[in-house]
Amino acid sequence: MRIALAAAMIAACTGFASAEFYVVQNVQTGKCAIEQELPASASTQVLLNNKFMDRTDAETALKNVPACN
Repeated sequence: MRIALAAAMIAACTGFASAEFYVVQNVQTGKCAIEQELPASASTQVLLNNKFMDRTDAETALKNVPACN
């Protein structure tokens, strides 16, 4: 019973700590990056209309964007 309760508490805590990642490009410099927040600047645009829950997924997507390579 205690193990089940502890597992439920850990699952609840990790759900709140999830991050979102975006593949973005600076329009002025052409440099691409991965950001954890949706860019609010007019000089930065989101390249892929998708948010990634895992940084490694965002890094893989970044490598496949022709404008960034």
